[in-house]
Amino acid sequence: MPKRFIRISLAVKFRLLFGLALLGVIASALAVPWYFMEVLSEQGLERSARELTQLRLNEWTRKHPKNLKAASDANSDVIALYTSGREFMGLAGPAMLVLDPQKPFAGLDKSSAKALGALLDNTDRQIAWQQSKSDRGKRVYRCFLAVRNTTRCGRCHNDPAKPTRLQFGPGQLVGMIDVTLPGEASASADRLMWWTRGAFVAGGILAGILATVIFAIISHRLVLRPVRQLRELADKVTDGDQSVRSTVSTGDELQRLGESFNEMLQAIQTQHKELRSANRALDLKLNELGEVNVALYEANRVKTEFLANVSHELRTPLNSIIGFADLLRTSGEKRTARYGENITTASKNLLAMINDMLDLAKIEAGKVAVRADRVSVLDTCQTLLALMGPLADKRNVALLGELSEDLPIVVTDGGKLQQILYNLLSNAIKFTPPGGSVTLRASFRQGGNGNGQSTGEVMIAVEDTGPGISEADQSRIFDKFYQIDPTLMKETAGTGLGLAICKELANLLGGKITLRSSPGNGATFMLHLPLEQQ
Repeated sequence: MPKRFIRISLAVKFRLLFGLALLGVIASALAVPWYFMEVLSEQGLERSARELTQLRLNEWTRKHPKNLKAASDANSDVIALYTSGREFMGLAGPAMLVLDPQKPFAGLDKSSAKALGALLDNTDRQIAWQQSKSDRGKRVYRCFLAVRNTTRCGRCHNDPAKPTRLQFGPGQLVGMIDVTLPGEASASADRLMWWTRGAFVAGGILAGILATVIFAIISHRLVLRPVRQLRELADKVTDGDQSVRSTVSTGDELQRLGESFNEMLQAIQTQHKELRSANRALDLKLNELGEVNVALYEANRVKTEFLANVSHELRTPLNSIIGFADLLRTSGEKRTARYGENITTASKNLLAMINDMLDLAKIEAGKVAVRADRVSVLDTCQTLLALMGPLADKRNVALLGELSEDLPIVVTDGGKLQQILYNLLSNAIKFTPPGGSVTLRASFRQGGNGNGQSTGEVMIAVEDTGPGISEADQSRIFDKFYQIDPTLMKETAGTGLGLAICKELANLLGGKITLRSSPGNGATFMLHLPLEQQ
């Protein structure tokens, strides 16, 4: 979300928006009287002109039928009274302009001609206005009142028995009454109108200021102050003080918001107490687990040392037993030789078990040293095939080798590699029924380390045609002292340590052992060995 460059507070927004709205309302409210002031000014000027021209028309219609000379402008009392004032000196009074029916525009000046044209175009119009200059160059307004043929006029002008010079149709424009009004009077009216408008504007401004002040006070008390209190409360909670509570009491939604905030703080405090209690209980459990782990570590260390010491101490008398059994085997008596053979076989099996236990104890104690050297995987595999051949022949198991010719030289501990493969081949021969086969495969897999350097691994697989291993047993096959079928222990003379030792030794060499098997389809143990030990 983009950041704002200018941050405006809620109070400023309230006052700014209210001020703009109030300005629009006041402007709209003042626009109506402003307009009607203009209309009233024009109507006042028009009313004055209409009254003057109507007076002259009344005077004309009263005197005209009796005496044309008395009705003339020179003998008009209205004109005399109008022009007698000093402010009306030099202005033409409400004079009567009689039109010629044949040539109505004859003898008219420019302003009179325009007014006549406007009255002729609109038969319903009674007044025409023209603004012009007086002889002194001052602004004046000329008003023209239309005089049309009425029923009263038709008594003389349309009576065949009384022929006159002028003949007009009904409603036809007979003439115009022209009166000139001074511009100074209009200027005074304009000044009065502008003063009135100024008063309206000043009143609107004062009303706007007063409304803004009142709104600011009300909004501050009802909205802004409670919001500020809630914000200060939130800041204190952010700083870690959860004991504060909202005290807003406006009786509206803001008070409800403060109450909800208090409920949320109470719920948070309750949850924190529960979490602290759970953490204390967890700390106690962790301390107990730590003590148990220390005890287990100590027990495991004692067990490892015990196995190492016992295994080492058992090897010395066992070697003596094997030596005496060999002497019995070389005696001439067959029965004694058979007993010696049995003793030798059992002693060697027991010695193998003791050696396995001793090796595992050393590995767990971290006392096994890895001596890395250049080792030929091909030579190691061929040596093991030759070494394990007699054992396979004795059990009627075919021992096969599928070794790739491009096997590289690896840098690893040759003795431990040979021990791993020996254990795997020995187990495969033991658990393969007579007539089956055991195959030793070795191949090289090329790879890269992402830095442009060539790398890879050697994969050595031992595959047999034995009974196979179920998925449930595959997850535990590398555990210590674990055997798939304990009844086979007597037959195979195993302890369940061979695969565990193979896994630990493979980890020491930087490799790993994987298993692929299913019941009835034999088993394949694969050793993945890097070219160089890390």
